[in-house]
Order: sequence, then C-alpha cells, then structure tokens
Amino acid sequence: MSITALLFRWREEPMISFSGNFQTNNFNEIFQFLILLCSTLCIPLSVEYIECTEMAITEFLLFILTATLGGMFLCGANDLITIFVAPECFSLCSYLLSGYTKKDVRSNEATMKYLLMGGASSSILVHGFSWLYGSSGGEIELQEIVNGLINTQMYNSPGIFNCAYIHHCRNWVQAFPSPFSSMDS
Repeated sequence: MSITALLFRWREEPMISFSGNFQTNNFNEIFQFLILLCSTLCIPLSVEYIECTEMAITEFLLFILTATLGGMFLCGANDLITIFVAPECFSLCSYLLSGYTKKDVRSNEATMKYLLMGGASSSILVHGFSWLYGSSGGEIELQEIVNGLINTQMYNSPGIFNCAYIHHCRNWVQAFPSPFSSMDS
C-alpha cells in the first residue's frame, strides 16, 4: 500500500511538511521506495526463522515496520532534530531485533553491546549537532544552517571540520557490524 502511494505521488512538486521538518521530492522518494522494498522483502524471508525460534511474529513485524518508518523519515529530514530522531527510531529497532531470541544468551549480549554502542554514538552525534547549532547562529533547519554559516563566515572554521569529523566517527561507530564479539562464543 505504501509503495502504491509513493508511485502515485511521483510527478508532484516538492513538498515541505511538519513545519519545515520534513521535505518530500522525487529524490527522497527513490530512497523511500528502496527502504520499503527492502522491508517488504525482509518480512517473508524471515518467516522460517521466526517459526524455528517459536517467537511471536507481532513483535518482529512491529520492529521491522518501525525501523522502516524511521528510515523513511530520515530520507526527508530537513532539520537537526528529525535527523537525530529518525536514525534513533530504526537503530533502537535494530538493537531489539538483535535480541529477538530472548532465551539465547548471545542474543542478549549482542543487544546490550549494541545498545551501549548506540548510546555512545548518539551522544557523539548530539555533540556534533551542538557545534553546528552554535556555529550557524542558533539554527536547526539545514538550509538555515548553511545560510548562517555563510553569513557568519564560519564555513571554513576548524569547528565545522571538527563537526564533520565527529559526525563521520559517529557513523562508523553506529555502522560497526558486531561490537567486540568473538566468533566462537
């Protein structure tokens, strides 16, 4: 149903909604379509695993669909708050999916490790956002941040390069595939 709604909106002009927090255009819709496609393929491919673990499918579907929603919001994010909340939405669901088999000790351990790493990476992201917020003159919308950096001549400052470095490090921490796990445990 969501894919059909995206396809019908393809020819429309770009739209800004939620008081400027979310922007929709054809480029964003391509990525939203890819996220929907991946989650649509993930659900039927996981049915056998869910049946083997004898876990409730409702929890699994809730986590997958919430992660999909977070990814779709990230595609159209237009301010720092939405850029922070949307990845947290799908990150938390990913952490919970890693601990989906509650009776498995390794699953619980992985969830705890991912949760701690995610908390650390989120704090790094907020630190980088605070640099951007301060350097741009107190703006949270992306276009206003760019305008604020240009107006204050801060776009070549070491603080902005520090912010980019912090954000880059956060992304590496967030995307780390298996934090400190050994293959034989």
